[in-house]
Amino acid sequence: MPDRLHFANENSLKDFLQNARLCYEKILDFVLENRAILRILMLESLKNSKHHNALFEFMSLNDTKTNLILKTISEADSDFCFSEDMTIFNFFFSIIPLVSFAAYYDDFRNINRLSEDKMKNSFLDSFEVVFSSLVSGNDILLKNEN
Repeated sequence: MPDRLHFANENSLKDFLQNARLCYEKILDFVLENRAILRILMLESLKNSKHHNALFEFMSLNDTKTNLILKTISEADSDFCFSEDMTIFNFFFSIIPLVSFAAYYDDFRNINRLSEDKMKNSFLDSFEVVFSSLVSGNDILLKNEN
């Protein structure tokens, strides 16, 4: 089915989900290292300035050369591409939460007196819940018409 990733068995699915978390963790480290830049890009994206698309360019995660998850999927299925729905899901439920987390990281952590490890692990656990919600059996549902 073109709107699903199918895995041969539960172990393959489990490995994929673990690798997805590791990949997301690396992306999280990247956005935290660049949070000052992301704050500026986030602000510019809300304006009608000449740089309003800079955030989209900076966070372009749909590139199979730089996104390890997409690279793995493309190697297994060369015809794979995100549906429009999945592209929207990816941006609003994956990229925007990363940007928001980075932008508000310091203030949120200080106000709530959380350690860096607690903040990062809680965020990654939340990602795992959202990402795992796409799983049905040995399939990852990329689009659900029901």
